[in-house]
Amino acid sequence: MIIIYLYFVLGLLFGLWFVFKGVDSIDHQMEGTTWITRLILLPGTVALWVILLYKWLKSSKHGS
Repeated sequence: MIIIYLYFVLGLLFGLWFVFKGVDSIDHQMEGTTWITRLILLPGTVALWVILLYKWLKSSKHGS
């Protein structure tokens, strides 16, 4: 049970940072969107944070 809580706590921390700072590096169409739009992405980001972290690291490594 602790693993599930840890997963979601890490997901929440990553998600808050990602939706307000990191998503622009993966999806350039997110630039200039409102904070409300970004907040809508937060639940999905918390659930899928491992995949998004991998994708963000992959995009920053290749410089795209």
